[in-house]
Amino acid sequence: MKLALLGESYPAQLRENPQALRDVEVVWSGTSLGAFREEVPAKRPDVLALDFLELNGVETGVVPTLMEGSGARHAIVTYRFARRGVLQQYPAGKVRLLQGPISLSLLRAHVHLAVLDAMLQPVPAKAAVAQAAPVAGAAGPALQLGAAGSGTLATVTVPATPRAPLYSPEKLGKLLEVSSAVQCECPNHLSQLVSSLQAFEEYSKHCENRNEEDRQVHALLYKYTAAARAVMEEALTALVKHENIQL
Repeated sequence: MKLALLGESYPAQLRENPQALRDVEVVWSGTSLGAFREEVPAKRPDVLALDFLELNGVETGVVPTLMEGSGARHAIVTYRFARRGVLQQYPAGKVRLLQGPISLSLLRAHVHLAVLDAMLQPVPAKAAVAQAAPVAGAAGPALQLGAAGSGTLATVTVPATPRAPLYSPEKLGKLLEVSSAVQCECPNHLSQLVSSLQAFEEYSKHCENRNEEDRQVHALLYKYTAAARAVMEEALTALVKHENIQL
């Protein structure tokens, strides 16, 4: 089975944990969409693994075009955040949607599942809804801002200018795959958390605002998330030092 990977963290993950995809032939891995379009079709992969931070900004036709151009029969698309309406635009049976980032071991499992699902349960060509991984907490209670019924926004003490991220997608990808000296996967889980916080921080900056109150709420979410991301980066840095992980 041939697999092509496109994403900011995949090359680093492969370097750190090449055995995770032991029974899958990785024919291409990179971060450039342009290079993917140019080089991958000649590799003739069976499955594409495509990682997008924000799926809302990706034109719906991009994934089918990449599949058609490369001859791939399946695509596994990972994302951090996306509107439900966007997820419903992808064809079931050919595209698996997963909230990322994910480890290579989990990716391997979904590569096999994608092929197996297609073999056992053929999906009609006109099916319109993609298989999407459930999002934890999606049906939870709404965020309450300010006193109940007051209509006022809560205030939070955070830096006026959020600190730039300490960890690049490449470093987070390595931490996602790194093995600890003991039975502990904290580096893997914490790198996932930091990656998700980075993505939501960026996502909240571009949310649509109907009015000034919407703008204030989104600004508040952005500040909270930036502060949380900075704190968790400090925790990750302490863990990296403790585990003596070389980045």
